[in-house]
Amino acid sequence: MKINKYSSFLLGFFVLNIIYWVGIQTSNITDLPINLLFSFSTAVLAFAGGLMGLSVSKHWGGRKSAVGKAVLLMSLGITSWSLGNFVWSFYNFILHQEMPYPSLADLGYTLAVPLWAIGIFYLSKATGAKFSLRQLKGRALLIVLPIIATIFSYYFLFVIARDSSFTVEGGLLKIFLDFYYPLGDWVILTMSFLLFGLSLKYLGGRFRLPVFITLLGFVVMFLADFSFSYTTTVGTYYNGNISDLLFAAALFTISFGVCSFDARDI
Repeated sequence: MKINKYSSFLLGFFVLNIIYWVGIQTSNITDLPINLLFSFSTAVLAFAGGLMGLSVSKHWGGRKSAVGKAVLLMSLGITSWSLGNFVWSFYNFILHQEMPYPSLADLGYTLAVPLWAIGIFYLSKATGAKFSLRQLKGRALLIVLPIIATIFSYYFLFVIARDSSFTVEGGLLKIFLDFYYPLGDWVILTMSFLLFGLSLKYLGGRFRLPVFITLLGFVVMFLADFSFSYTTTVGTYYNGNISDLLFAAALFTISFGVCSFDARDI
């Protein structure tokens, strides 16, 4: 796999983010503007990755091909997430207010989930996952992998992150989001496991690694959501903590994988 101009830019930007994050940690800073800027830089990274992904999708014919649709939808999901984080940064950095929940930021975050899920679906069509379902092993994976994803999701997002103290309270929108986010994590993780498990035999050549990197990004996103849920529950979250680094890593990895599908590099 060649590292093209898009993925090179993302890699360089992410390395700077890591250096920035290390500086925050070594300085033991938790409540200064430098913390808020880290979240903003993650939004910039994601926004750039989304726009680059949209450019890559055009070279696959956009909606005219399965790969084009997959790259298009996942790029839109990245862009949507970045817009949510821009709103998060606006409240914290400009208005100097604690982010309300729910807020306009949730619109960007929630839209990212179905866009990513549908994008993974089209990616599965392009990688030969359907051919595995014709075999007994493939049908067994169709049952086993969702169960594994369910166990992971329940254990991380409810047993650990919520410490068995998850309560349903607040308005209807808040109650909806309290269920939507964990369910969305489960859907994305399940589809990623299924796509990798069912397509492994058929993945090969130029785009084997981009598919793997993209799916790995969604696993990191799952871990980021878990870390955020846990640290906010126990009251240890602050802008620029390990959760934000994981979000940056997830958005970088997904964007890097998507941009690596650039057909001009074939």
